[in-house]
Amino acid sequence: MSLLARSAEELFWLARYIERASSLARIVETHMAYDRARDEDVSWAWLVALHADWERFNASYEDASFKNVIRFYVADMANFGSVRFSLRAARENARALRAVIPTEMWNQLNEFYNRFLIVSEAELDPIRLWRTCTQIKDGCYAQIGVAQSTLYRDEGWRFFSLGLALERADQTSRLLDVKFAQLATGSTPAGGAGDATFWSLVLRSAAAYQAFHRLEHRGADPNRVARFLLVNPSHPRSVTYSVMQMKAMLDELASGFGLTQGQPALEQITALIALLQKASAEPELVGRLHAINDSVQRSLIDITDVLGTTFFGHAEAATPVAKSQSQSAAGSQFQSQTSP
Repeated sequence: MSLLARSAEELFWLARYIERASSLARIVETHMAYDRARDEDVSWAWLVALHADWERFNASYEDASFKNVIRFYVADMANFGSVRFSLRAARENARALRAVIPTEMWNQLNEFYNRFLIVSEAELDPIRLWRTCTQIKDGCYAQIGVAQSTLYRDEGWRFFSLGLALERADQTSRLLDVKFAQLATGSTPAGGAGDATFWSLVLRSAAAYQAFHRLEHRGADPNRVARFLLVNPSHPRSVTYSVMQMKAMLDELASGFGLTQGQPALEQITALIALLQKASAEPELVGRLHAINDSVQRSLIDITDVLGTTFFGHAEAATPVAKSQSQSAAGSQFQSQTSP
């Protein structure tokens, strides 16, 4: 392997952090559009529940109001899952990769991060938040576009693409779980899991609205929307498409670069594809969607752990607790791997 394991991991997480920031902006934007008429003091507990962040959130905030939850997920550097933390982590990984990545990648990300640093509290208010979310999405799209246009197609490109695909699979799965997090926390004003208006907005937040309606002419039926975002083989944000991309990158690392240690991850990916195909045959998919999403997210955590031990030199997680903390630990990995 001509690429250092540390550099491979930094590329992997650079892509994940950029996609994570973009996905958070889309989820917030979706709910803002769905719930535009409600006042800012309504509970946004569903977003905290969606990411299982209650312990961290409660340590800093008294209630799950709009203002508190948005600040926690957009601007709070103490939250490993916030947009600001994700962009900083992406930038620090890119800085450590200055000798590996094109100058254009570094310049775009550095400028984007510095622009976002000056986002004020006023730009998190409901009236301006949509514009803030758009700026985040556009900056992330630009970063991924620059990478796709300039990054050399060696092992590093495969690890970058692997991280991007894994994060997309995870975030699309979370997006499909928004309604269930709302119902569980009593944060939804009307309609159950079958609310067609909501599912149309889910499609828009996944940039899948036009593609879905090219194939489906009977409206945003919840089961069809869920099936499209889970198993459509051609949309770049469907879970199955993303998982197939992960498989392709591992196959190319093995066949093109002799990195055959990805076999355990490939086996887990194959099992995940089988799970998704079985789920797609469910006649009432939405009724089982929360359990399916939970299985998908657990599988992706396991795959991340296996990639860490086989490619990046991590010690294998010894306990279930250690495994459950892997994503949070990864959130701070850039601090220990990069020099000031």
